[in-house]
Amino acid sequence: MLKFASMYYPFFGKLLDGHYASDGIEMMWQYISPPDRIFRQVIESATYDLAEMSLSTYTMLRDQGWDKYVGLPIFTSKRFRHSALFVKAESDLVSGEQLKGKKIGLPEYGMTAAVWIRGILQEDFGVDPAEIEWFTGGAERPGGRSERVKLPAAIAGRIHRVGQSDTLFKMLLDNRLDAVMCVHKPELLEQNASPIRSLFPNCREVEKKYYLKHQIFPIMHMLVLRKDLPGDVRDTANRIHRVVQDLRNDFFEKMMIVRKNAVFPWFDEYVEEIIGIMGENPWEHGISKNAQNLNKFLDYSNSQGLIQNKLALEELFIDLDD
Repeated sequence: MLKFASMYYPFFGKLLDGHYASDGIEMMWQYISPPDRIFRQVIESATYDLAEMSLSTYTMLRDQGWDKYVGLPIFTSKRFRHSALFVKAESDLVSGEQLKGKKIGLPEYGMTAAVWIRGILQEDFGVDPAEIEWFTGGAERPGGRSERVKLPAAIAGRIHRVGQSDTLFKMLLDNRLDAVMCVHKPELLEQNASPIRSLFPNCREVEKKYYLKHQIFPIMHMLVLRKDLPGDVRDTANRIHRVVQDLRNDFFEKMMIVRKNAVFPWFDEYVEEIIGIMGENPWEHGISKNAQNLNKFLDYSNSQGLIQNKLALEELFIDLDD
């Protein structure tokens, strides 16, 4: 019986009932939220056999010699992150290049979304991370959280920790920050006449353009498997791969039924547009099918000083059978 912890993802299908057996393995699934809680539990106590993990946290830990778990090239979360940048509603900031020399708040410097955003700002907008003043703290709640993995001294010395009574969005509204990175939809955005907005007014189009240029749907989270499990870890990894893949295929089949039966207006056109841009399965497992995506992330992480060595993908992940 594999103890498995993750966020809720509809493509896990029957596994979400809490217990699922297939392909010679049994999995007992546990829902944990927010995902930061899972990541810290894995780091601190290794209580799960299989768990969702932050890509950045995993690569930073492995770079520092951590080896309790091994990565599986099975990715639970992929998100475009241009939409994670927010400014005041009346701000004159509308694009990435305008962030040069500005003050930006974010929950953790080393989190995966932040690595992608800094890399995108540098590669596509010409803004070096060193040209931004970074502040860390709670986006909407005071206190925030500490870095999951200790940052190199050279980076830590450049980051400002906000006060325990402050929040990043309060500092934004008080004009003490120019922008805030928030990976979920902020509560302020739900208000009528919201005092904040996305940095990019046409964010969806900017993210489509990014994908068409780079062919990358940024990976956020992955699965990790305990290395000290009994039996052949590679065989277990492949069984997990087949189980999750079958559940995901079943989810996509059901989605296509919904697409063709007009449950939601314009849903068919939306799905058709996404397939036209990204293909029918942007969630494929395996190293080779995700190598461009993973190598781009590792390049960003290395250039930003979060990892000192760019490990080969085969060192970070168990490759999976086709």
